[in-house]
Amino acid sequence: MLKEIKPFLIVIIILSVVLLIATAIQLQLIPSLPTLVPIQVQEQSRTEAAINCSSEQYVLFLKTHKAGSSTISNIFFRYGDSRDLSFVLGSDTLIGWPTRFRIGQALAFDGTRPNFLCSHTRFNKKTMNHLFPKDASKYMTIVRNPVKQFESIFNYMQIGTVFGFGTDPSESLKAFLKNGIGFNILRKSGSSVLARNPQMFDLGLDFKFYQDAKAIKEYIEFLEKEFDLVLIADYFDESVVLMKRLLCWELEDVLFVKTNERLDKDKAAEISNDTKENIKRWNKADVLLYEHFNQTLWQRIEREGKDFYDDLTNFRRMKQELKTKCFEDKPTKQLMYGNRYAKGLTLRSDLPSDLKQKCERMTRTENNYLAYLRNKRVAKLVGIHRAAPNEDDQEKVSWDAASDYKYFPV
Repeated sequence: MLKEIKPFLIVIIILSVVLLIATAIQLQLIPSLPTLVPIQVQEQSRTEAAINCSSEQYVLFLKTHKAGSSTISNIFFRYGDSRDLSFVLGSDTLIGWPTRFRIGQALAFDGTRPNFLCSHTRFNKKTMNHLFPKDASKYMTIVRNPVKQFESIFNYMQIGTVFGFGTDPSESLKAFLKNGIGFNILRKSGSSVLARNPQMFDLGLDFKFYQDAKAIKEYIEFLEKEFDLVLIADYFDESVVLMKRLLCWELEDVLFVKTNERLDKDKAAEISNDTKENIKRWNKADVLLYEHFNQTLWQRIEREGKDFYDDLTNFRRMKQELKTKCFEDKPTKQLMYGNRYAKGLTLRSDLPSDLKQKCERMTRTENNYLAYLRNKRVAKLVGIHRAAPNEDDQEKVSWDAASDYKYFPV
């Protein structure tokens, strides 16, 4: 009799345990097990999503100074121009910068939504979200290693000269960082607002938060929600391929050649370790910004799967082939604006007309392209949007409002 009952009792016990586990999961007393999806299936679904996507036609690209943003803008200029898409344009290279973007700073629109904003302006969420609704546009920007970017900005914008530290690219930078500068003299020239945390400035952070640890952390979190992609200039090819995938464009659409690179004489010959450390201490907000988005870039690339690197290999091959076809191995100087020159490329003299036009557009300066786009669209520009209220009053509050990241040089 016991032998017959034992199997029955075992079955009852097993069923009871299963029932208890199921009830616990339902009541969230213990976590449910995740559904495991094979890697091959994940990569297949990503590939299918890429095949089924449609190209994005509305993009806001927030330029940051001396971070490769002119090269990215050139990609958008060429893409939009070839498809007769529209741009938010200013009367010159800047749209209201260094004040935050307001619609009235731009040239009048033709009554339709613009497709691209990729000129120098300063981030302003409310106004930009109005022109480029978040649910129907892609927001992008680019950041660069703050040590390299700050040295570049400091010498390109002649900040050492502005504040009386001389013209030598290395020595003036070293002298400037000996003590930094006070907030009260920051606005000595139009571009001197970039003398501290220049990338965070372009992205809209108030000066009063420059030394506030909590505010900087929260602002970086805010930017992560606002921007669909933050490119990293130090990993340019990887960033551009990621951008191509996000926009559902072709590799051909995002080919580029490097533009607006400084002449060697305008660069600091050598930066000491102490100077590098002082750059990071003086620009702490930019350092935290860069560290965060550099990490997120590689996390995104990892999620793309191994076919990302197939794209990257093909992209680099296509880029090199185009450069070989278009240009001679003979660098030249290119006038950018005023009396400022940058490294340029020499077009081959024997190019067929269609290829010549394509190659010329890739090396066209930003000022030249913007002038061309303004002339192209002038007949369609009617009416005007008035400026939103000025939101720059906060810029009168010193960074000394907080002291978490007060500057103490080496």
